[in-house]
Amino acid sequence: MRAPTAAASPARSAVRRTAAVVIALLAGVVFTMAPAGAAGRVADPLNVSGSSTNGIVTSAPACPAGPLTDGRLLGGNATLAPGVFSALDSLLSVSLPFRVGGTQAALSGPDAQVALANARGALTLSLSAGDCNSPGLSYNGTTVTGSGTWTVVPDSTPTNAYRGAGGSGSFTISADVTPGTGKSWSLNLTGNISLLQPQPAVTHRAYWGGLGNYLSRTLSVEYRIRNTGPGDAFNVKLLDALPAGPGVTRLGPVPQTVGSIRSGATASVVVRYRVCGIAVIGCRFTANTQTSLTDALDGNLHTETVPVTVQVPLTPLP
Repeated sequence: MRAPTAAASPARSAVRRTAAVVIALLAGVVFTMAPAGAAGRVADPLNVSGSSTNGIVTSAPACPAGPLTDGRLLGGNATLAPGVFSALDSLLSVSLPFRVGGTQAALSGPDAQVALANARGALTLSLSAGDCNSPGLSYNGTTVTGSGTWTVVPDSTPTNAYRGAGGSGSFTISADVTPGTGKSWSLNLTGNISLLQPQPAVTHRAYWGGLGNYLSRTLSVEYRIRNTGPGDAFNVKLLDALPAGPGVTRLGPVPQTVGSIRSGATASVVVRYRVCGIAVIGCRFTANTQTSLTDALDGNLHTETVPVTVQVPLTPLP
């Protein structure tokens, strides 16, 4: 009968920990989550104007009582050039149920919405300008004009880069609401949008990539940029990963364009260095990685500096 295995002694545990560290040094694999910068950002300004001559107006429910005895539903869309809503081509879509009567009109209710959409997702706004009892717009029998307010409609769709957004503002509108097609309308939206923000953190893996690189002391460092923030990151670039102190030269390439990184996702870039000689034991250096990025509205452009300590592998293992 085998005797029970004795619990590991403190000395044996220390040996095992030391062995684990040595193995990591030999392989050059060090996964250290570096501290990230502050996540606080400001709201993104919204200033969007769109117009079209292809609106469609149909009948809609009127107010149950009061001066607004007719209803008109305006539907349509307008293309937005890059830089209007975001850096991408975008689309402004409207679905606006006006209540009209005499010289007044109103726009209210959960169905009075406009959507700003691009390849990243959609931001929906709810518009309001008066109600059945207190109309907030003017009407001349053909055209509705005036101003009102808007708020962001909450959305939690995981694939929508504008999920979790909030904000409010004002609008001005002019729209032909006579029933039919080919109706002209124009809409201007101003205000502020608060988006979920991205936040980068960096881990790394150092490797030689072959005996020739080991002998020439050309070390490759794979920087893994992880978006730990709740918002998606766009326009991500590794601007630099400059080593601090003497004895190590950054060969590049920098800067490198990464693109976009969804919340919780990781993207990798590789930077090469000329490092200390073979005879130097315990060679290490700190690289100050600089990552620039924006949010889903291409706002809050900023650079995060994350220092990463790189341990140079002792042997030319893969």
